[in-house]
Amino acid sequence: MYERVLIIDDSQEIRDFLSDYILKPKGFEVLMASNGLMGLEMAIAKEPDLMIVDQQMPRLTGLEVLEKLRERGIEIPAILATAHGSEETAVSAFRLGIRDYVIKPFDADEISDSVDRALRESRLQKERDQLVQQLMESNSQLQRRAQELNVLYGVGKSVASSLDLEEVLHRVVEAAVYVVGAEEGSLMLLDEEHGELYVRASKNLDSKAQSMRKKVTDSLAGKVLQTKRAIAIGNDSQWKRTHTALLVKSLIYVPLVLQNKPIGVLGVTNHLKETSFDSNDTRALSALGGYATIAINNANIYSEIERERQTLSAVVDKTTDPVLVLDEENVLVLINAAGRTAFGLTDAKLVGEPVADFVKDQAALDFITQPETEQLQMTAEIKCEDGRTYAAELTLIEGGIRSVLMHAID
Repeated sequence: MYERVLIIDDSQEIRDFLSDYILKPKGFEVLMASNGLMGLEMAIAKEPDLMIVDQQMPRLTGLEVLEKLRERGIEIPAILATAHGSEETAVSAFRLGIRDYVIKPFDADEISDSVDRALRESRLQKERDQLVQQLMESNSQLQRRAQELNVLYGVGKSVASSLDLEEVLHRVVEAAVYVVGAEEGSLMLLDEEHGELYVRASKNLDSKAQSMRKKVTDSLAGKVLQTKRAIAIGNDSQWKRTHTALLVKSLIYVPLVLQNKPIGVLGVTNHLKETSFDSNDTRALSALGGYATIAINNANIYSEIERERQTLSAVVDKTTDPVLVLDEENVLVLINAAGRTAFGLTDAKLVGEPVADFVKDQAALDFITQPETEQLQMTAEIKCEDGRTYAAELTLIEGGIRSVLMHAID
C-alpha cells in the first residue's frame, strides 16, 4: 500500500514541484490542497501519512491547521514550510509536533531528505504497532490453544477413567461447543439397519432437532460419514442451506471412525454468529471425535466382557464343585453357589470384597493367598465352614489372577 502525502500550499508551482519532482518519483500517493481550510478538511477525511504545510496561506495558516488537528486528537507527521525564518514560528511548530521545518526556497535534495526523516519515525512506529499487534494475536492464540488442550486433556481423562458411555459422549459434545465457541453441537451415530444417523448426545439442540434422523444418502453429515472426511462450512461457503434443512451460518462435521469403519459424526453449528470456524477448530473437533470413538469402543468392549462374565458366572454357578476367582489383590471376582455353601456364606454380594473377610480358616486362607511362584498350579487339602474337607487346586493366571477349584473328598 502506497504512503500518502498531503501538500497544503497556495502556490500551484510549489505543489506541482513537490508532487512531480519529489514525491511521485519516490512512489508516494499525492493529495493537494490550495488553502489551509481545504487542507484541514482533506487531512481529517483522508488521514495522510505525512503533510507538507505552508505557513502563510489564505483561510488558515499552517500553524492553525496543526492546532485544529491537535484539538481533534489527530496526529499526522508534518513538515512546515515558510518563506522566511522565525524562531518564534519554529518553536510553536515543534510544540505542535512537526517533524521538520524548512525555509523556502528549498531544493529537491533538501525536501527529499526532510520527507525521509519525517516518515522514518512514523514508519518505525507502524512497524512497532504491527509487531505488538502480531504478538498480542499470537498470545491470544496461545491462550486459546492452552484452553483447548486443557479441555481435551480433561475429556481424555474422562474417557480413560469412565465406562459410562452416556456421560462421556455428553462431555465430548459439551467440550466441542466450548472449544470452538459454537452455539450448538451434536454427536450422531449410524443406524445401519435404516441407513440413518440419529442424535446420541447433544448440546443446546431443541427437541425437534434432537429427534431428527438424517438419511446417510441425502445429508451433509451422511457425506462426511461416507467419505470419512471432515467438512467445514463458513459464511462465504456456497452452501447456504444444508441437507439438514436447517439454515446455518457455519458448521463443522467430523467423522467418527472405529477400526476403519465409520460409525457416526460429531458436529457443531452456528445459526446466528457471523464468525466462521477455522482449521484449528476442525483439528480440535477431530481430536474430540477420536475421544468419542475411544469411549464407544471401550463401552463395546466392556459390554462384551460383561456378557461373557455373566455367561461364565451362570455356567460356573451350576457347577457342583466350589469355584473362586480372585484378582491380583486377592479381591473376589467370582464365587459360585457351591463356593458360598462351602464357606458358609449367605450374602450373594461378595464380589469386590477381600477374600480374608470371608475365609475364616487360616490354613485355607494361607493356601489361597500364598505368594506367586514359578509353579502355576498347586494343590492342598483345606477344611471349610461346612465341615467338609476339599481337595483344592490353585491356578495362577497371567496378570495376577488366581482361580481355586475345590472337590469334596469326604
